[in-house]
Amino acid sequence: MSQDKNNRENTNEDFRNKSLDVSNAKNNSDIIEEDLKNEVLTEDSNQKEKHIQEDNKLKNHKKQNRNYKSYFTGEKGKKLLSISLVAIIGLGIGFYAGKDVGRGLPATHKNYSKSKVLATVDDVKITGEDFSRRMEPYFYYQGLKKLSAEEIESYEANTINYMTNLEALYKAGKEDDIKISDEDLDENYDTMISTISSYFNMSEEEFLKEFNLTSDYIKNSLEKEMIATEYLTANSEVSEKEAKNYYDKNKEDFFEISASHILISNTDEDGEEVSDEKKKENKELAEELLKRVQKGESIEDLALEYSDDTYSASNGGDLEFFSKGEMSENFEEAAFSLDVGEIYSKVVETPYGYHIIKKTGEQYTDFDDVKESLIESLTSDKQSNLLQDALEKYNVKINM
Repeated sequence: MSQDKNNRENTNEDFRNKSLDVSNAKNNSDIIEEDLKNEVLTEDSNQKEKHIQEDNKLKNHKKQNRNYKSYFTGEKGKKLLSISLVAIIGLGIGFYAGKDVGRGLPATHKNYSKSKVLATVDDVKITGEDFSRRMEPYFYYQGLKKLSAEEIESYEANTINYMTNLEALYKAGKEDDIKISDEDLDENYDTMISTISSYFNMSEEEFLKEFNLTSDYIKNSLEKEMIATEYLTANSEVSEKEAKNYYDKNKEDFFEISASHILISNTDEDGEEVSDEKKKENKELAEELLKRVQKGESIEDLALEYSDDTYSASNGGDLEFFSKGEMSENFEEAAFSLDVGEIYSKVVETPYGYHIIKKTGEQYTDFDDVKESLIESLTSDKQSNLLQDALEKYNVKINM
């Protein structure tokens, strides 16, 4: 297979990752398998239970390790809802789940007026019938779970955004004279159908009939995604030279410091917040430790004896190097204000407790260490701009 062909086969990955924020898969087969493993939809009516599970994991981690550096980390960005390829995979899973529990319809169901125009992209109208094809799998997938209005509205919003984004980028790709060969399209289609068939033990004909789909409908959706992806890929390449220029012009963004700290935690071993009385005692202890450090005692020795961040305490409270945006606001502000070797003059409070902070080093991250991630980030920025330009150019309007 030629390099050009390999590039074309990888277009669906780039499109989902960079434009529509869909799962990190290397081709349609991987996308299907990854979506299946992750229950297809990354945000669904089980999200609350997932959050509870994550909270429990956090609490268990605190019991075992209490590495508070990981809990300081700020949000780098918000992940959008992943939506499977034209909801075909979701439809299959939804049907399968329904059969498994012996029912024909999900607990939650919503009809959409077939003729109502829900969105427009230039001269293209997205109707309730189009929209329903992507919402039905979600309802089936939820099984006997009764969804709230908020859950449905959230999924509807993400679904219509996916549909309009795809249509706008497809139009941009067509205008850029991007074409997909029949050979590549057929190969993508065959791979996807083969994977679905293996999961549900259905032939292609059985699958299409069971879910009221046609091969032309699926191929049309595949072609749109492939054209949209190739458009993004062709217009968002970032060279190493371009990345280096960005690095040189924005070097302060790559400045980082190291620090040691002592943490007196305001959460108990179960991760629960302690009482106000206990907080008062903790603050008094932290202030006493700060005085001892200021008088010359080793912060490293005191961290080993007193710090509730036992992971860093075993290394003298060392948090290693970090850049802005990685720690909680109060901690970061204090640490970055110091000179190397200086101890912050006050006890610093964060949601995790009281900190005594000493700055231990500073440096600029080497370009070679950030080159790959920087190229990826700049590529993502270019693709986001391409998407925004397409939405404006084709006058995308949502009427929901």
